[in-house]
Amino acid sequence: MRLRGRFTLWFALAALVPIVVAAVVTRHVVARSYRQEHERTRAAAEQALRREVERLRAELEVKVGPDVLGSKDHDLARRFFQVWRSGGREAEVQRELREGGHRIMRTLLLDFLMITDERGQVLAALHWPALMGDEDGRPQRWAARQGEAFFARVKVQRGGARAEILVVAAARRVSDAGRYVHVAAGREVTAAVLDAVRRPGRVDARVVDADGGVVLAAVEPDFDKVYAAWPIRIALDGADGESVAWLELAVSSEGLDQLLLQVTLVSAALAASAVLLMVLLGLVVARRMTRDLDRLVEGAQAAARGDLGHRVQVASKDEVGAVAAELNRMMEDLHDAKERLVIAERIAAWQEIARRLAHEIKNPLTPIQMAMDTLRKTWRKQHPQMGEILEESTATVLEEADRLKRIVAEFSEFARLPKPTFGPCELGEVVTSTLALYQGGAPVQAKLADGLPAIEADRGQLHQVLLNLLENARDAIAQRHGAGGGAIVVSTRRGDAGDRVELIVDDDGPGVPAEIKDRLFTPYFTTKQGKGGTGLGLAIVHRVVSDHGGRITVADAPGGGARFVVELPIKQGAPLLASRV
Repeated sequence: MRLRGRFTLWFALAALVPIVVAAVVTRHVVARSYRQEHERTRAAAEQALRREVERLRAELEVKVGPDVLGSKDHDLARRFFQVWRSGGREAEVQRELREGGHRIMRTLLLDFLMITDERGQVLAALHWPALMGDEDGRPQRWAARQGEAFFARVKVQRGGARAEILVVAAARRVSDAGRYVHVAAGREVTAAVLDAVRRPGRVDARVVDADGGVVLAAVEPDFDKVYAAWPIRIALDGADGESVAWLELAVSSEGLDQLLLQVTLVSAALAASAVLLMVLLGLVVARRMTRDLDRLVEGAQAAARGDLGHRVQVASKDEVGAVAAELNRMMEDLHDAKERLVIAERIAAWQEIARRLAHEIKNPLTPIQMAMDTLRKTWRKQHPQMGEILEESTATVLEEADRLKRIVAEFSEFARLPKPTFGPCELGEVVTSTLALYQGGAPVQAKLADGLPAIEADRGQLHQVLLNLLENARDAIAQRHGAGGGAIVVSTRRGDAGDRVELIVDDDGPGVPAEIKDRLFTPYFTTKQGKGGTGLGLAIVHRVVSDHGGRITVADAPGGGARFVVELPIKQGAPLLASRV
């Protein structure tokens, strides 16, 4: 991103960040406050509902207490024992109990009343007359709780229809003169219990059975969706301690979601307005500030191209103007330094070449001198094997002389390397024609990219570059795999920056040690001492690539071995800046 864009972005962020931070903090504070209130509401509603349940239990325990239905002196029990002591018939007993039971149910507001004798026979079932005379052991079991209230599901008959209702019930055993009955009574749990805590749209409750079926419905039809949070569950335990139903209480958090949405929308509107304003302001300021910076960029690019005669035209007297003046001064200094450096480099280069050439020539002179010295001594002594020694010595001299000729020829070739003659060149065609020379001679595979643009290059010199790289790769794989083994892959592709093409040579040889990678392209540096290497092959490659305005690098191949990458500009004169890769 250009500085102008970054400058505008910074302005926008300067306005956006405080608003975002404020919005996040506000959301956090609002959400925390709302959740605390939500938890207080849940706790209060739960306490109110538990109190309501305890109130139901307490009221029923009083109605079935020892002073009411639990007393043998109560109207209903007294009638039973009076009839029993007078020898009344069973039908008379049942009639008396039925008449008295209806009056008691109306008086005590009961919805369930059952009386059984000691055998468990139903003497009265005011909630379901059809049970008269049947056996039902529930009142006897319930009476063991001694009037403690519990919850139960019982069937009742209302208006000719049967229904199962949830009641809070209690039971007691009433005895007289060795005979006893079990009295069980209960009151239906209605929506009035839930209404004590319900708040429309905020708090709702319902009753479900142990299987999840709804016994008392909530006000909200979509209770499970609207009250998505886990509800508070209060168990309604039966006479045996197991829960026969559950009170489910839920407090809606929909208000929090709406409140947070409003905070978010307001924050987003403020942020959008601030960002738009800052972007406009940033564009105006950035355009004024970056106009001179663009000229500095042009000057830096000119320096990168080697155009040291370029001067930056900036008339401002601020820091940018000071940088421009220093850049112009630097260009002048570089121009002078470059001229001095070229002279120094030429002297140093020829000194290094002379030193290495002297070293290379000295090596074959030693065997020649030793051979001639041996020949003279043999001649003076008139050695009987004079002929064999003469043959061996002259062979050594001729071999070393050939070596000297080869060294001189390679040096002459390196010294006479001409400047490239640029013209349109297809890199893929250069690779194809070069690899045709290796048909059957080396395991070379080509992977050429389609649609590569033509470049401005010297076709013959690129051919020489690829030949030298292939020779190096062939020697490397032979060193590791032996003759005929290994693999070489030559590939082409377009550079990531789009301004260059790349020629890549991979081999699966032993690779290039890290400590010699920096010296690999130095003239007369070789890793093939004693194997005929002179160290000029990669130096020639480096010089040709440099003359083309490109660069060559060496790295490790993905599958092991060495990778040589040659980058060549599509158009001559366009620098391959490292920052653009």
